This record gives sequence, C-alpha cells and structure tokens, in this order.
Amino acid sequence: MAGRNWFSRIRLVYRRSSTPVKCLVLGALALSTLTMLTLRHAILETKEQAEEKRAEAAVLEEENKRLSQSIAELGTVQSVTDLAGKLLGLVDPNTVIFLPEG
Repeated sequence: MAGRNWFSRIRLVYRRSSTPVKCLVLGALALSTLTMLTLRHAILETKEQAEEKRAEAAVLEEENKRLSQSIAELGTVQSVTDLAGKLLGLVDPNTVIFLPEG
C-alpha cells in the first residue's frame, strides 16, 4: 500500500497563462494545421501522379510485348519478305504482276 500513497499526494495547481503564451500556442496550432493540410495536398497529388505512372507503365508494357513479338518474328522468311515489300518495294521473283494499261 505504500506504493499508492505517492499518487494521492500529487497536487495540481492551475494558473492562468499569459497572453504571449496563449498566442504562441495558438500560432503553433495554426502552423501545425497548415502543415497538415499542405502534406495532405501533397499526398493526394502524389497518389494522382502514381496512378498516371501506372497507366503509362501499362501502355509501355503492351508496347514492349508487341515489340518483343516483332523482334521474335524478325528472323523468319515471311517477315523478311514483308519488310522487303513494304520498305523497299521489292517483289518475290516468282510473283506475277499485272499492270493496268494506261
């Protein structure tokens, strides 16, 4: 029981604080509120940027898959023939071409 007696002996004394202390506490409260609002805005903005980056990453992943597939097909005879026809205007020697008279 001796351990509980020290708590009963504590006496709280309330004093009115001075005006500068009140102003200082009010200023600190206002500053912390402003800081919290600023941080909240920054967090929301960062979340929006993260969503935009995720969307961009998804688009780039699709393009990467398409390009990887194009690279894989690049060595085939059909792809070489297609590229020669599209880019260089070349035609397979066994192809018969009919030109309109004009």
